[in-house]
Amino acid sequence: MLKKLVILSLVLVFNSLQAQSNTGFVLLKMDVDARAAALAGAYSAVPNDASAAFWNPAGLSLAENTTINVMHNDWLWDISHSFAAVQFIQGEHNLALSVNYLQIPGIAIRGTTPTDEPAGTSEAYNLALALSYAREYEKDWHIGISVKYLFEKYYFVSAPGWALDLGLIRKNVFENLDWGITLQNIGKMAALDKQETPLPLMIRTGIAYQIPELLDNNLRIISDLLWIKDEKMYVKFGLEYAISEYLVIRSGLKNGNENLLFTAGLGINYQSFHLDYAYAPFEYDLGSSNRISVGLSF
Repeated sequence: MLKKLVILSLVLVFNSLQAQSNTGFVLLKMDVDARAAALAGAYSAVPNDASAAFWNPAGLSLAENTTINVMHNDWLWDISHSFAAVQFIQGEHNLALSVNYLQIPGIAIRGTTPTDEPAGTSEAYNLALALSYAREYEKDWHIGISVKYLFEKYYFVSAPGWALDLGLIRKNVFENLDWGITLQNIGKMAALDKQETPLPLMIRTGIAYQIPELLDNNLRIISDLLWIKDEKMYVKFGLEYAISEYLVIRSGLKNGNENLLFTAGLGINYQSFHLDYAYAPFEYDLGSSNRISVGLSF
């Protein structure tokens, strides 16, 4: 009965928000964790460590130990993106804290009259602080929620806001097949100067399938659909193959606005430590991003 109510609640909340316009606060649409980025962001059924605070909070209840995840990503034009999460309670009730931060430095300040030299420089940033909770409430069913404090600053104006994420993971829908769904960014921002920034209402849903008796059961196929209000539907695919106990290779494919984008990466695991790298190109031949993330379980 409880699982039916949870699924119904997700559907009702989604339907009630159809009229909202959600196109801003770009930080909330940017991938965190190099493992997920290497899989093209096909990750709603996969997370099982502190990074689940962003992707699907229900995944926190799949962690076998307390976990920490830290990521840094250098973008174009000195734009930097950082994420850190710690799962500080693990067991029947799982709690995590996370911080997600985007900084855009060196913005030139000019008046209404064109000049060769700017009057100075400023910066812009987005910040999201989240408290996440998850639990397994019935065999193979996991539910989670994230409560987020948001803050944005552009030039000399700033505004706070809030948002909620709801997540659900069903393990073993069929043998070796998991399913996940996340409803993200239910909330609003205060007025920035005179206008509120609309949050990007998003739904992620997908599956992860561990192929039995192929490559020693070490190959996983993952797919996701990502819907963003007032944008489009994105389709994402990922492959993850554990070459050995210590080395994992990954690749991904997703549809961009005008072309297909390929991603790739690898992971190094040693006891309770893992290091992940992801390469992801930008559209329109603008270059690429290189994410590195570090994880620890204890």
